[in-house]
Amino acid sequence: MSRPFRFLATTGALVLLAGCFAQLTPQLLSTPYQEPIESVREFTDEFNSPSQLGTRWQRVAGWWRIHEGELFQTLPWKSSLPGEFQIIYVYGLASGPYEVETRLNLLQEGDQSAGILLRFEDQNNFYLLRLRHYPRWQDFLDLTQYVSGVRREDLRRVNLSLKPGEWYTLRAEDRGNEIVAFLDGNEMFRYPTPDRAAGTVGLAVKTGKAAFDHFSASLYSAGVDNLPTPPEPPRSTSGDPSPPLRPYSSRAGTNLIENPPSKDFQPPKGD
Repeated sequence: MSRPFRFLATTGALVLLAGCFAQLTPQLLSTPYQEPIESVREFTDEFNSPSQLGTRWQRVAGWWRIHEGELFQTLPWKSSLPGEFQIIYVYGLASGPYEVETRLNLLQEGDQSAGILLRFEDQNNFYLLRLRHYPRWQDFLDLTQYVSGVRREDLRRVNLSLKPGEWYTLRAEDRGNEIVAFLDGNEMFRYPTPDRAAGTVGLAVKTGKAAFDHFSASLYSAGVDNLPTPPEPPRSTSGDPSPPLRPYSSRAGTNLIENPPSKDFQPPKGD
């Protein structure tokens, strides 16, 4: 083998190893998810464009790829993250509660799970609606939450029977004050959420290989009929009505506060 050929072969092998190492290294979020200035409230992906990986889809852990209309996670072992999940999330969405639907397929036998991330702020803080295939005991659909890396177990759970190789339609409706879970069009359970809805959405897989062939998310809107009635404007003591108030704009006159290092931070109150 000539020296130039050996050099090219060695260089190619090193590049391949570097790419593999990058895929295996978790890409942790250093700060909680913050919506970009030009954020959107809806996102749909039929997984026809591999270029979405690294742009709209941001990998935290796992080996994710798009091929022939499906998104695959093919790393069959646990990650080093809280919950040991392989995680990918959607970048560019406005922060808030989302209605999310996906079709997923557990591709192998054995203990494994996959599902939808809700209110994903970082690898330590999120809700997960997942299907778990657990042959040694009982398959189930459950909702869990991680707060500062600590799991709150079994917020809700329903036992069922799952078959690897079959497609399931999983849907989560985060309505701000509750999360409603659906499987193949059937409502499975509801969970009232005591915390504020913030963050984005995504997908997670644990100890298995899974495929997804559809993903859609839209920011939940309660509708005009369900909005609280605004209070009447104050009246002047002179008997003349006060001037009409200007419509509120969330992007006007906002005082930004830097993201605190601790989640226990409380913004300063006015005088």
